[in-house]
Amino acid sequence: MSLSVIGAGFGRTGTMSLKKALETLGLSPCHHMEEVFKNPWQLLFWERAAKGKKVDWSEVFQGYSASVDW
Repeated sequence: MSLSVIGAGFGRTGTMSLKKALETLGLSPCHHMEEVFKNPWQLLFWERAAKGKKVDWSEVFQGYSASVDW
C-alpha cells in the first residue's frame, strides 16, 4: 500500500473537504467512502472487513495516494 496520507474522522466532520484539499495539493486520487458508490466492486472489501475477515488493504487502496473517512 502506498498511501501518503491517512485521515480519519467521523461522518459530517469535513472529510469530504479534506479529500478535496488533498487532491488539490496533488494527493490524487484520494479514497473516500464515496468511491465505493462509484466503484461498487469495492463493497466486497468493506463487507469482509466488517465481518472481521482478512482484507488485502494494498488491493483496496491500489491507485490511491491518500484516504480519508471513518
